[in-house]
Amino acid sequence: MQATLEDFFKALRGSDLELHLNAQVDAARAVELVGWGDRATLKHALGTTLAKTSADRAVFDEAFDRFFRFDAFQQPGAQPSSPAKAGETASPDAGQPANPDSSKNEASQMGSGGAGGCRGRGGQALSQLLLSGDSAALAKRMQEAAREVGLTDIWFFTQKGFYTQKIQQAMGLESLDRDIAEAKRAGISVRAEALELARKRLFNEVRNFVERKLALYGTAPTRQLHDEFLQTQKLSNIENRDFERMHVIVRKMAKRLAERHAQRKKQRVRGQLDFRKTLRRNAAYGGILFETFWRTKVVDRPRVIAICDVSGSVRQYARFLLLFLYSLDEQMSGVRSYAFINHLVDISETFEHLPVEQAVDKVIHAVGGSGSDYGQTLLDIEEQLLDQIDRRTTILFLGDARNNRGEAHSEVMRMLHDRARRVIWLNPEPVSFWGLGDSEMKRYAPYCHIARECNSLKHLESTLDALLRTHAASA
Repeated sequence: MQATLEDFFKALRGSDLELHLNAQVDAARAVELVGWGDRATLKHALGTTLAKTSADRAVFDEAFDRFFRFDAFQQPGAQPSSPAKAGETASPDAGQPANPDSSKNEASQMGSGGAGGCRGRGGQALSQLLLSGDSAALAKRMQEAAREVGLTDIWFFTQKGFYTQKIQQAMGLESLDRDIAEAKRAGISVRAEALELARKRLFNEVRNFVERKLALYGTAPTRQLHDEFLQTQKLSNIENRDFERMHVIVRKMAKRLAERHAQRKKQRVRGQLDFRKTLRRNAAYGGILFETFWRTKVVDRPRVIAICDVSGSVRQYARFLLLFLYSLDEQMSGVRSYAFINHLVDISETFEHLPVEQAVDKVIHAVGGSGSDYGQTLLDIEEQLLDQIDRRTTILFLGDARNNRGEAHSEVMRMLHDRARRVIWLNPEPVSFWGLGDSEMKRYAPYCHIARECNSLKHLESTLDALLRTHAASA
């Protein structure tokens, strides 16, 4: 039964439900307490331990009903087992609701093949099972064969044929074929036709079973491969059809970063015992320490000013940087955002009134202009923002620094470098392109604490991770 539970965990992960180790341990303990006999009780126990939110519960319920589904090898016109009916056994090892006669029937039909029928040595038993229509025994045989061939590792639809064939072979297909051939040679046409019809039915049942398991186990790995591909692609190459998925990936990355650095922050603010305050407060108790007070340390969250070029060449990069930043708002203090093409525009209020995804789209379409002018933008920064920048401020530039042959005004970058805690410049272009043509990056880079190539989600994640880590270390 432990193998069944592990397969179910894998099915839940395949449905994109995150399972932590402690939740899996709790689920295993819950199964030990309630057992497998009553489906409704089992579903409630597992759902309570594994689903933490209402959205997770909806995913769990669907995966549970699909995983513990017992309608294989049903006779035409028979009533399939209801996935929600209480009182039925829920274990997929059993294949069907418990039937005390099933195991006896199966044992009597094993013949000389014995229990090894799943390995192909019980072809005769498989023939008899198919002809007798013992759906419970056949479903159990198929489950055992699926576990033997490792069906839970199925990822791609191209593997359906492979696993369908492997499961049939593990159930005893080779011996079944010999029985069909022997019946034909012996001239028993009725038996041969019945076995051939049963063989076709076996193929259809196994193929349907494999397709259902592919939907359970293969969805998340296939999506994960696609997500990994998207994370490493240049953001300028991402197609519109992948934007929605990219937003999901960004939120997951931001959540992971937030959890990582929230744990560090939690560890850093434990403090030390404040002896003076503790003794003062407990003087009334004769010095007995009924109340303790701890020294506290204020954790300085980074105050970020993001300045993004939203011209056509780098617009997609700005979209995902802003999405990342505002998904990390709990880890940052007062993110201020500015966009520019040839003049600086404050876009922070847009994010205060709209969801992040909508705000990003509105900003990108609202900030107009043609031809990036970094020199004029730096002058605007000097005029509008210089007084707001101090040793707690991190300035985060995103742009290719291509200035269309205008004045660079790198002296403003020097002032920003001297006043700010850090100046970080993320450039979508490879370092080898910096300084070529109308690029002013080599003039700006000396006044940046960090200047790096950044053109994928992986690059953005590592940059923001470093930003949060260095702030925590210096707080």
